[in-house]
Amino acid sequence: MVMNSAEARRKIENASDLPSLPSVVNEIIRLANSPRTNASDVGSIIEQDQALTTKVLKLVNSAFYGFPGQIKTVQHAVVIIGFNKVKNVVMSASLFDMTKGRQGRSIDIPQFWLYSLGCAIGARVAIRDLDNNIQPDDAFVAGLIHSLGVIIMDQIFPADYAMVKAVCEEDRITLNQAERKVLGFTSAQVGSWVAEKWRLPKMLNNSIKYSAKPALAREDQSVIVSAHIGDSLSRALNIGSPGDSAMMGIDQQMCSKYSIDTSLLDSWIKETLEELKLAKEFINLIEG
Repeated sequence: MVMNSAEARRKIENASDLPSLPSVVNEIIRLANSPRTNASDVGSIIEQDQALTTKVLKLVNSAFYGFPGQIKTVQHAVVIIGFNKVKNVVMSASLFDMTKGRQGRSIDIPQFWLYSLGCAIGARVAIRDLDNNIQPDDAFVAGLIHSLGVIIMDQIFPADYAMVKAVCEEDRITLNQAERKVLGFTSAQVGSWVAEKWRLPKMLNNSIKYSAKPALAREDQSVIVSAHIGDSLSRALNIGSPGDSAMMGIDQQMCSKYSIDTSLLDSWIKETLEELKLAKEFINLIEG
């Protein structure tokens, strides 16, 4: 099934089984853009969903955020760790829930999310050295979501994506290359279309669109590069499964621009492994 991108987009956006983010996430994103938002506003929105509240509190009380067992309410979480972190925790938990109970056709969904968690942690680690104007947890979500289109395509075009996987393995090429060969469009395009439909922040959309080729990005480049690096680190460390076995090297133009050398890479690898050990609650959400 080769189709042009406009036809593919129509099929994706009109698909009856296209996953959707909970309304609470859209409301949290809206609140993020309001200077008048306070801890009470955020807490009252999240607490409308008891299951989500429980997950958020488990995550913010984990060793990953450095406040084990100290945060009792969502409002308290906003005060202690900040609205931005809480917003990104909500988005992370909701993304994992989005595919809960769904059967992957060609993609092992828990292993894919584990790989994505590795990307997220790698991005969070890398951004600290790349750009101190970007909050690490924004890079975390960018890394987590950058390959979203793979799961969407596996769900909506199962037979065709099985062909993509077969070509990927037989020709020993990347999923991206196989997608173009079999379908005529890529999971990065699909993920970007879905991000628009979900009204995700532009920075996240750009991370989906350009993480494989960050040199093409005209804005949000440091975040995109961090997701790109997170992808390379997660693959190199064999964290979960991205759906193919390709080893993706870091773009050399970006290495030069951001002064990325072997010493920095070694430190990122070490930090990513250390932070992965602290991410037990995230892994429990993926596997649970």
